[in-house]
Amino acid sequence: MQIAAWLLGLATTALLVQPAMAWQEGDRQAYNNKMALLKVLVDGAKQRVSSNGDLETLCLLMSIGNDVTLRYVQLNPEDLQIKDRLSGMRDDLTVCLALLYNHPADIFGNDAVE
Repeated sequence: MQIAAWLLGLATTALLVQPAMAWQEGDRQAYNNKMALLKVLVDGAKQRVSSNGDLETLCLLMSIGNDVTLRYVQLNPEDLQIKDRLSGMRDDLTVCLALLYNHPADIFGNDAVE
């Protein structure tokens, strides 16, 4: 029984460490998978902005994408394509945050909050 528990713990550890090691080694596929999932969430958030003005969720997801991309670039400074993408993502996030904090309340059809 102790051996079975030990083997289960070892297998669980191996499964949990595997993705972390791949990310640390700069696995482009891991980055692409994370960004593909994030793109689905961002697309949904864009629909929410147009339907009810939920700009906060969109900016949050864009910030997460920025963080993931920045971490990848730090681990893989030779990947110029992703470096360029990060620059564009930062610009997009800046615009999103500017709209979030500076837009007139009625831009999305909401009442002004004072």
